[in-house]
Amino acid sequence: MYPPPLPHYPNQPVIACQPGANPAFYQPSFLPPSTYPSYTIYVNGLPLRDEQPPLPKDYLVESLLVTIFCCLMSGLVAVMYSYETRAALTRGDIREAEKTSHKARLLVMFSLMFGVFVFVGWIIYVVIVLCV
Repeated sequence: MYPPPLPHYPNQPVIACQPGANPAFYQPSFLPPSTYPSYTIYVNGLPLRDEQPPLPKDYLVESLLVTIFCCLMSGLVAVMYSYETRAALTRGDIREAEKTSHKARLLVMFSLMFGVFVFVGWIIYVVIVLCV
């Protein structure tokens, strides 16, 4: 029913576990003897934090600003895509995060241009009305 006990080798400490108030395993410091051969470990793949592409920006602050100051409708859609970018980054879906980040950026730029166009048009209208 139980596996057979492992053989005990000479000069090897015994690891004991006693249940109690603090159930911790006692593990003595293990220093391998100098007779062990040295090994070199090779890791294939991308180096850590060296050449990884940056994560896509979510444009949430920009979306909120153009929603408040420029265009409510497209600004709200940009906020929605910004939130979707954050959700995709949380899931680890980088491809979807890049797509939604690009859509959020386009909507932010559209809202900004629309707001500038309306503002300049309003200034021109006021100047024409005051001059006539």
